Amino acid sequence: MKRKYNVNYTHFVSVAALVTNDDNEILLIKSPRRGWEYPGGMVEPGETFEEALLREIKEESGIDVEIIGFIGICKNIEKDVVNIDFACRAIGGKPTTSDESSEVRWVKQEDALSMITFPLTRKRLENMLSGCTQANVFSFKREPFMIVADNRYPVGKR
Repeated sequence: MKRKYNVNYTHFVSVAALVTNDDNEILLIKSPRRGWEYPGGMVEPGETFEEALLREIKEESGIDVEIIGFIGICKNIEKDVVNIDFACRAIGGKPTTSDESSEVRWVKQEDALSMITFPLTRKRLENMLSGCTQANVFSFKREPFMIVADNRYPVGKR
């Protein structure tokens, strides 16, 4: 039997990162809605996952990063949101607040979990901190089919 798909079905995709510095501290931002969390946000139309991640981190925190690993993916089955988590290393910038962050702070890893109260954010950070080893992350156009970004990353934080 052939499956029928709803062509109007939409997923929202977000990206987020465990960002560390040379002192092995974690970058956290304080959001008005969820309190302390790691930086990230929605992938906009036409963006790759990586472009969205770099943009969101810079917008929310003022920090420039390089992506060093893929951590995991989760999906909200009630709201059709897919969350993709990466590991990043800070390479520049300085902590700066924005419309999406009332505070930006580097914190010790052992302190980070106690600062996060939103359950999903806490669960994802636990996963990020667990240390996980190669994942393929790619973006494509469908008609005509074309790979627009194809990258391999080690899995987990370093």
